[in-house]
Amino acid sequence: MLENIALIKEVHEHLATPKAQDIAREMLQKISQEHIALYRVSACSATEIFYIQFIRALMMKEEHIMIVTPFSLIDNLRNINVIIENIKILAHKKHILIVDMLSNEIHYKGTACNTVK
Repeated sequence: MLENIALIKEVHEHLATPKAQDIAREMLQKISQEHIALYRVSACSATEIFYIQFIRALMMKEEHIMIVTPFSLIDNLRNINVIIENIKILAHKKHILIVDMLSNEIHYKGTACNTVK
């Protein structure tokens, strides 16, 4: 997965592979997910794949990232608080918008998310 994440910096910023992989490894370390660095996608859980996709999005230059229906992206997600905390750790310089269905509103009670209908 390290190569998968690093590829964004390699292609878009022409960064050398070792440097791009160092950045990817740092991102994984920040959220205690470094153990997946050498995994293949088939060995990753839905949550790990979500983090990989999110970190790849962070590697882009865009300031805004939209996450659509996280409860359908991550199997058996019951508590989104851990996901939101990791998003805050990783994306403190980006604007993150989570779009979800009104039926999932209950899952966001007590979180740091601002809910808008």
